[in-house]
Amino acid sequence: MHRKENDIAALLAPVIAMDDCEIWGVEYRAQGKHSKLAIYIDNTEDGVTVDDCARVSRAVADLLDVEDVVTSAYALEVSSPG
Repeated sequence: MHRKENDIAALLAPVIAMDDCEIWGVEYRAQGKHSKLAIYIDNTEDGVTVDDCARVSRAVADLLDVEDVVTSAYALEVSSPG
C-alpha cells in the first residue's frame, strides 16, 4: 500500500473493527472525477456478507466525509477480498 492508503487504513481500522470485521486492504486510484477508493474487509469467523459490506460502507463514508481524507470526488467500494 502507498502512504495515502496506509493513512486511510489506519483511520478506518477502528471503525471497521466495531462492525466485527477487519480491514484487509485499501486501494485508492486517483483518476480525476473517476477516482475510486476500494476498502476490502474480512471476518475470519463468519466470512463477509453483503450486509457487512453495506454496514461498513455507511460507517466508512460518514467518517471519510468528516475527516476529508480524500479531497476530490471518488466512488467508494467496500467488498471482501475473495
